[in-house]
Amino acid sequence: MGESLSKAIIFDFDGTLVDSEITIYKCFQTITNYLAPERIDYAKNILIGPPLRDTASEILGPNHQGQLNKFVKLFIEMHDEHAIKNTQPYLGVIDTLKILGSKGISMAVATNKRYVPTIKLINHYNWQDYFISIECSDDKNSIRNKDEMIRDILSKNEQFKNCYFVGDTVNDGLNANINQLKFIRAHYGYGRNQNWSMIKIEQSIEIFSDLAKIIN
Repeated sequence: MGESLSKAIIFDFDGTLVDSEITIYKCFQTITNYLAPERIDYAKNILIGPPLRDTASEILGPNHQGQLNKFVKLFIEMHDEHAIKNTQPYLGVIDTLKILGSKGISMAVATNKRYVPTIKLINHYNWQDYFISIECSDDKNSIRNKDEMIRDILSKNEQFKNCYFVGDTVNDGLNANINQLKFIRAHYGYGRNQNWSMIKIEQSIEIFSDLAKIIN
């Protein structure tokens, strides 16, 4: 018999717990219009989810890489100021986190979002007591990818071994698969138009509250 699943979940953040699409796209488009206006269509259609520097580089394109550091700096300033405005939990998140917490299910976050806006939002919604670990891309004095964040959670918290990972992008699924976690795709998130053919998906959820039916 295989190992049983632990009663634990690691969550992605943007596109899984919160919808920050309006805020992020507004920042991308405002900065692109200032630094490289001919690239505005890329800013309007870029996938939300990858690390900021990678996304900024893709938006700017090969002819504007000299503006990369400035783009990142401006995004951080603008996004941190408006992190809460126009960012909302997805339908069912608030009640479902409460239900999962009441069942004693251990929960953690692994996100490419930076630490400051992540913690600002978690504190704003009073979610800080739900999560045993909150791993962000920039909170170890260097930029980490999601695989490293997941491995940090697993190494520090035995109860997350063989747990679920809930995310909305192919990158989330890939890193869950690499770490032998059971991947639940948040179908409502930002990865709607990605190619999922190479990702092993345990289950998909159309709304966040479906989790309470899967994990009990």
